[in-house]
Amino acid sequence: MFKTIHAFIIQTFREAIRNKILYGIGFFAIAILLFSLVLGELSLNEQVRVIRDVGITFITIMAVALGIYTGVSMINKEIDRRIIYTVLSKPIRRSEFIVGRFFGIALTLLVELLSMFVVFLAILIVRDIPIDTVLFQAFILVYVKSLVVAATALMFSTFSGAVLSSLMSLGVFIIGSLYDQFTYFAGRSDSPASRAVMYGAQFLLPNLANMNISTQVSYSLEVPWSHVAWSGASGLIYCVVLLCIACIVFEKRDFI
Repeated sequence: MFKTIHAFIIQTFREAIRNKILYGIGFFAIAILLFSLVLGELSLNEQVRVIRDVGITFITIMAVALGIYTGVSMINKEIDRRIIYTVLSKPIRRSEFIVGRFFGIALTLLVELLSMFVVFLAILIVRDIPIDTVLFQAFILVYVKSLVVAATALMFSTFSGAVLSSLMSLGVFIIGSLYDQFTYFAGRSDSPASRAVMYGAQFLLPNLANMNISTQVSYSLEVPWSHVAWSGASGLIYCVVLLCIACIVFEKRDFI
């Protein structure tokens, strides 16, 4: 079992690294980070805040884009090219295929985001901007957020096409990022049906708002490690649940 999963992890990572689109996104992210220097020059007395804020924000955007792209493409590409028939004809479980693909995506995301983060830190060093703990905390949460998005995209791609899976994954990310607003509006709503829908959405969707510490990054505010641990753990648990759903759906899917 573990050998099979390991083989899929390596295969997924190699396929993703060879993909020119991933390189394009990576270079685009680096260009955006360098552009943050220009934004810093345009501000008067807040160069440090602008550079830190823009850098983390665009790393987050690229993380979400990479998560959706890799999560959707790794399943739909196999189906569109009919490679899935060859894979499933071998003595392997479909759940091993899903789990192996996800961990391969996780490895790819780690390499891509870590590369962007290193470039970001290099920019800060060149600009003589202090590097503090909150930057590393933000990176951890951004990575977990990308895993949640990738797991969501992977789960949707087990029963829907690439376009629909991408749109639904993006919707989950947007709504999950507005998690706190759902609590606010649910408390102020006079309609029981509306409150039920909002509370149901809170129960089903990930709380990505807790993983957003961009304000603390901008102003170098301290974030308790307990918050990082709790938010990260909740995101990883959500990934496990999504993978279980994906495995169940994929096991029942008929490719004939």
